[in-house]
Amino acid sequence: MTNDRTDARRHRQALLQAASAIFLEHGITAPLDLVVTRAGVGRATLYRHFPDRVELVLALVDQSLDALDALAAAIPHDRTTFRVLLLHLADILAKDPSLADFWRVIPSDNAQRICQLKRFRLLFDRAVGDAIKGGMLRGDFRSDDMLLVGGMLGAVAREPDADKRRAMAARLVDLLVSGLQPADAGTSR
Repeated sequence: MTNDRTDARRHRQALLQAASAIFLEHGITAPLDLVVTRAGVGRATLYRHFPDRVELVLALVDQSLDALDALAAAIPHDRTTFRVLLLHLADILAKDPSLADFWRVIPSDNAQRICQLKRFRLLFDRAVGDAIKGGMLRGDFRSDDMLLVGGMLGAVAREPDADKRRAMAARLVDLLVSGLQPADAGTSR
């Protein structure tokens, strides 16, 4: 029984890694047979873990949110945390631009998607509050605004050249952080 669970975990992880690679290479609507082939499992194994594309995509989004959660837990929370999390989000999207398209295949009324969006906003709640208190972020910015920021970073992620994509993401983060500083922070806009 333990071996069955170990195999199931291994197969699930292989499917997630394969899906990430296939979606990066072929787009979010790539045939799932490519994922099955890349993972080295059967079609039944895919559907046992992920009944449809939406479930597979939701699992990939959860993986990315887990990475952001881990970073948020590991770094000290101060006025610079917002920038660190923003840079990490930009890096995630620069490394795997297919993440920017995940929302295209998940219906807006999907309960798990709604929970993931809430989780995303909550991830930034404390960082936004700390940045506002520390004078690094204007007082009218809210964690809900991170959906807009994520959309902007997602637009940058569509650049096909990986080096340009990373440079553009870093530049966008610099522009956002500078542009979102309070007017009395001495920045010129």
